[in-house]
Amino acid sequence: MRYFESKHGKVSWDEELRSVIIEWNGFAYGEEFQTILLKGADLLKLRYGSKVLMDTREGSAIKTEDKAWIGEFFIRRAYESGLRHLAMLEPHSLIAKMSVNRTVDGLGTLPYRQESFSDREEAVAWLSAQGRELRAIG
Repeated sequence: MRYFESKHGKVSWDEELRSVIIEWNGFAYGEEFQTILLKGADLLKLRYGSKVLMDTREGSAIKTEDKAWIGEFFIRRAYESGLRHLAMLEPHSLIAKMSVNRTVDGLGTLPYRQESFSDREEAVAWLSAQGRELRAIG
């Protein structure tokens, strides 16, 4: 189920995986970058989900301001929306991969479990193996 789409990303729900899928395409920054991530958190909460597959294979580097926003705001928002397991598909671009890895490394201890993968099937298998945590409605 497609929930949101913009020039640089789309957010959907995978019923079989019971996961939000966020797919990046190129260089998004500022409001567009934040909107894509926030739409993912909104959909996670709407579907009472706990898993996200973050596909950054076609993504780009992350701007300094967006790295700060992730650490200062988004991690808490995602956790409060139900995020407990995040599988990250690493970018194909070496520069983007270095940027994403620096961002993740700079976040410190996360309130959810996150693993990085280069292979989509491995990411899906890991996410599928994670238990679905029950959440109170409302």
